[in-house]
Amino acid sequence: MGPDAENSAVIAKMLRVMMLAPFLLCLGSVLRRQQRGTATQRPVTFPWFALLFVGVALFNSLHLLPASAVATINTLANLLLAMAMAALGLTTRFGALREAGFKPLLLGALVFVWLILGGGCINLLVQHFMG
Repeated sequence: MGPDAENSAVIAKMLRVMMLAPFLLCLGSVLRRQQRGTATQRPVTFPWFALLFVGVALFNSLHLLPASAVATINTLANLLLAMAMAALGLTTRFGALREAGFKPLLLGALVFVWLILGGGCINLLVQHFMG
């Protein structure tokens, strides 16, 4: 489609991933409130991967690495992502999904809606300020 579409897609993807951190913190807070008074109360853990993602994105925006290194890293990232997605698909057991019940599926649906709506809003804001 062109470099403009590619740049917009990259920005949208990065922002959607960055939105996972606030969602996970809110979810952890809700779960912690639900666990109060139970014997299995666990501390809320911070999603460090999200912070690392932001750091890598900021580092990449400084353009300190040569283009060939970035291209190699991108190729490796695509290969690893394809392997991870295949591994997820190969280990999915529909019986386990049935046993897990409705709540995990509801959580997945909530994350999906959060990312779609939040990503859409951010895309609109980016287009508004860039256009």
